[in-house]
Amino acid sequence: MIPALIIWLFKKYILPAFRNKTFPTVKILKPVKHVAALILLLGLATCSLAQEQTVKYNVLHSGKVVGHLNLYRKQQGDELYLKMISEVKMRFIFNVKVDIQEESTFNNGKLINSRVCRNVNGNEKCNRQTKAIASGYQTVAEGKCGRVDQQQINANLMLLYCREPQDNAQVYSDNFQQFLQVKEVSPHIYRVDLPDGNYNFYSYTNGVCSKVDIHHSLYTIQIQLA
Repeated sequence: MIPALIIWLFKKYILPAFRNKTFPTVKILKPVKHVAALILLLGLATCSLAQEQTVKYNVLHSGKVVGHLNLYRKQQGDELYLKMISEVKMRFIFNVKVDIQEESTFNNGKLINSRVCRNVNGNEKCNRQTKAIASGYQTVAEGKCGRVDQQQINANLMLLYCREPQDNAQVYSDNFQQFLQVKEVSPHIYRVDLPDGNYNFYSYTNGVCSKVDIHHSLYTIQIQLA
């Protein structure tokens, strides 16, 4: 849009002046001012527009794709909104279908609220929220209220999909509603141990999370960038 206006201005006012070898300064400057103001307004509007992105991952078990995960990210000013939706179908003794939806909102780098919902074969197994309040954070897990005595949460597990962490960083688990430690085990690969004894590896390529290895007591799955 802005380049088109510049081209139009040049063709309509500047180019004829060069051809006629006359330079009507006053006549040129007036539309230039108007168009310059318009370009400035368009530039400001563009800066204020939200930046949106969806990153797609495949979920694999024993080398076979068993599901998909989509991470939606929206940055608008100081506010960051994340939404992760995953669907996995696996067979153990019987078929298992797991649907997970997670949401997080950050403002000025602070977690404002988050939500995790997990359904297994259509039955709700997890519904947990974390919300910033004046004295810290209020949590709800399957209807039971709790608290996190921390004035500010700067990162959670969802954010690990968006940016590479630092070694020994503390990240908040919206599912377990407590802080976990990130440990770098090799260049650009980080381990996070979970309270239930399971653990995850997060791998990064050029600062982007390219793979997550989930080690559960019953299975191991990989989440790979599609």
